[in-house]
Amino acid sequence: MLPLLLISTLPAFTLLLVAPASCKPWKLVRELGLVALLLARELLRHSASAAAGAGRKEQQAARMPPSKPKTPPPALAEGDADALPVLDLPELALERVLEELSPASLAAMACVCAGLRDRCSMDGLWARHVRRKWGRVLGAAARREWQAELAARAAAAALPRPARQRGLADSLACAWPFSWIGRRWLKEDAAAAARSAPAPPADTVAAWYRALECGDFWFPAQVYNREDGHVGFLLSCYDAHLRYDRRTDTFTARYPPHGRKPAKEEEGVPWCRVRAAPLSTPAQDLHASACLEDLRPGDHFEIQWRKNKDFPYGWWYGVVDHLEPCNANEHLCRCHEDDTIMLEFKHYAAGSRWRQTTVSRKDHREKGDETDGFYGGIRKLQTKDEISTWRRFWPVDVLS
Repeated sequence: MLPLLLISTLPAFTLLLVAPASCKPWKLVRELGLVALLLARELLRHSASAAAGAGRKEQQAARMPPSKPKTPPPALAEGDADALPVLDLPELALERVLEELSPASLAAMACVCAGLRDRCSMDGLWARHVRRKWGRVLGAAARREWQAELAARAAAAALPRPARQRGLADSLACAWPFSWIGRRWLKEDAAAAARSAPAPPADTVAAWYRALECGDFWFPAQVYNREDGHVGFLLSCYDAHLRYDRRTDTFTARYPPHGRKPAKEEEGVPWCRVRAAPLSTPAQDLHASACLEDLRPGDHFEIQWRKNKDFPYGWWYGVVDHLEPCNANEHLCRCHEDDTIMLEFKHYAAGSRWRQTTVSRKDHREKGDETDGFYGGIRKLQTKDEISTWRRFWPVDVLS
């Protein structure tokens, strides 16, 4: 009945709207007509939605058969009295149970109740998962960048938001009895503002693990044989920022600009080509070599090299060789007493200009030119694991 009454009044309101607005009485009547139309529209919408909801409830009640009383199985009913809630387990047993859960199960367990949420979000539990999956590719620099990103997000969230301009709905919402008309619009605006500005993640190991797993955080690391085995980067390792893609279980690497060349991205980088930076030396800085006195023929090393001084350094693999006067006899060799160290890159052919170079043991600094590039700091490889990792990338063909 109410909808018919409202519809019957629409022609009269329409005449009011088309009336001339030059006179003040007609202007007031026109504004009242607009308010009445808005009120009629809202009444129609609320009555229609209420009728539709009542109809759906009646249909669902008619379709559902009467439910039979459920009786628990005898075995379950007997064992229910002896069941022990998880939170009532001894402390050591509960910790052991949570330690055995996978990250997905641990996150699901945290949604059960407030007590389990606190227990399942402990840094100690998630630190084990971070070390197990990400420990080989994450270094101290990655943690520092995560802290810096958290601080930046918190600062951005603390900035004052611009005030929303008041509209017609706001004006009506301030005056009873029209306050309920604009209430829905104001709530929608507030919800949209909340969705557009999510809260920054907490400074917890669980939040860090989630950011890494979901690819929300670019972390610094190093990539072997950048640009998918480009011949110019074989047996090298370059700094990059990486993001994980859990759909393919690979990384996207973003390399810094090389001179005038823009930054490059490489997709599909496997885990075996990624490592945490073993040193804290930035890619543009010369590493202070502390191992020169200990280098002997046969030692494996990494050395900084760059094409020119506008480029960042990359780390290149090589082996210390005997000097030319030495006969390479193990008992007669005196190369370790000489001030000159012979560095050899055996993946290049004999006679290649990239095959060998020499550095000073006592006064080593960056050396080179624009033709052959610049050699920088040296790092001695200490473990068989590091050496075997480099050997896995040995090229099939000798480079010229």
